[in-house]
Amino acid sequence: MNLNSINQLEWESMLEGAINGALSDSEAQLLNRLLKANPERLDDYIRFVDMHASLYQEPLLAPTNMADTMIDYQTLEMENEQQRKLTGFWKILASVTTAAALIAFSFVLWQSMTGESNWDYLRGQYVGLVTSLKANGSDSDLYVGRGVQTGLFTLGSGKAQIRLDNGVELSMRGPVKFEVFGQDHLALVSGRLTANVPEQAIGFRIDTPDMEVVDLGTEFALKVDSSGESKLHVLEGEVEARLKQGLDFENEPLIIAKERLDELLQNPSYLELDYDPISFAPSPDRDELIRATGGMMQSLHEAPLDLRNGRFKHDYLMLFPERLNYTLPDELAVNLAEPGTYRMLTENGAKRYYAETSADKQACEIVVRSTIVQDRIPVGTVVNSYLVHFDAFDKPGERHKAKGRVRFNNRILGVIVSGQDLNDSDALLGNSETIYENSHGRRTENDLVRISSDQHQVFLNFEVTGFIDQIRIVVEADSNELEIARFLDGNE
Repeated sequence: MNLNSINQLEWESMLEGAINGALSDSEAQLLNRLLKANPERLDDYIRFVDMHASLYQEPLLAPTNMADTMIDYQTLEMENEQQRKLTGFWKILASVTTAAALIAFSFVLWQSMTGESNWDYLRGQYVGLVTSLKANGSDSDLYVGRGVQTGLFTLGSGKAQIRLDNGVELSMRGPVKFEVFGQDHLALVSGRLTANVPEQAIGFRIDTPDMEVVDLGTEFALKVDSSGESKLHVLEGEVEARLKQGLDFENEPLIIAKERLDELLQNPSYLELDYDPISFAPSPDRDELIRATGGMMQSLHEAPLDLRNGRFKHDYLMLFPERLNYTLPDELAVNLAEPGTYRMLTENGAKRYYAETSADKQACEIVVRSTIVQDRIPVGTVVNSYLVHFDAFDKPGERHKAKGRVRFNNRILGVIVSGQDLNDSDALLGNSETIYENSHGRRTENDLVRISSDQHQVFLNFEVTGFIDQIRIVVEADSNELEIARFLDGNE
């Protein structure tokens, strides 16, 4: 193949394949040749790796009451200096090794940055996030998007779901009272709770008034009645459980595996063999529509109730569904629809950008006005609508920045970034129970949006100066309506 015949879309697709370890042998050999033959391609590759890696150098969850110490915002000069040092490092490495080794090394680096160690970037007291709530607000101290700190929580009625920072998903049915000691330990005082524990959180522990349960890689359900008596059911995997005060084997740690319940010589009194989803809490919702998020992006299972300026403040990007499996009654204009890296700039931002940004970097980005219309989605198209919301806490004199990414299972049909187009599409695609900001200040400015070459992933680099940033992402609907219905029903 002629190396000069590779177009930008093919080039970006090849870069993403290298980052994700998805290149075939022939594609890897072609990339190797391209990097060896063209210094500009090598520089572009270095910037691409750096952009992806930088998403994981940000805190994943930010405390609402410690805004001044939450993020170490760096000046533009410091960022440029770090970029120069990093680029110099990559070029030195490239000079002493082959391009193929560079690909392998950067892939290892990328894997290391996406591992469990990234949770160490959390600062402050948050250990989780309320991702879903269906309850009477008057009898609960929870709300969608609330950061979970250590302490006592109550839910008077309805259902709620919490995602802890170690990936544990908690589903509860009110009335319930529980106390959080940390992301690895909580106490169920009364009520019903089901925990889904991923592999990296094995060892997660729940205490009740009369027993202890330690996860060994599983999903399990607990309930505590008004007298403090507990019941346990293992839905999947296994747990270690014991009564704090019991007779004989009940007072000793007992390994209980779902597939070996019938093999227990003595069934402990706290074990309930038959699972009733009504008497226990339902299994936590699993988001079948979003494959992954990264950087400072946090996903919710439902939309918050008030998104007006100053009403839903967090120093990280909030992603949530608005309408799912929705048939467009009218044609929908979208600002961005084609793969590429887009820089939305104000007049002052453009002056700073052209003065401070290298020509090579400018060549890799498309500077556009947010009012651009790249495509129109036809009437009758079935879509899923998501909103990304960024409303940082006020720090006078500072610009607030956040980077994040989301990868959907289905193809992205378009992204709406214009404030006016966001306002106009609220009635069509917005959540009917959410109050939206509709002033002229609701827009993207001095921001970067990148749509991947396969149109399944969006990268965001947002900057706010005292007002909110939002974008609406329109994704093709899942053809499996049953899965969507289950997602919406929340396992009722």
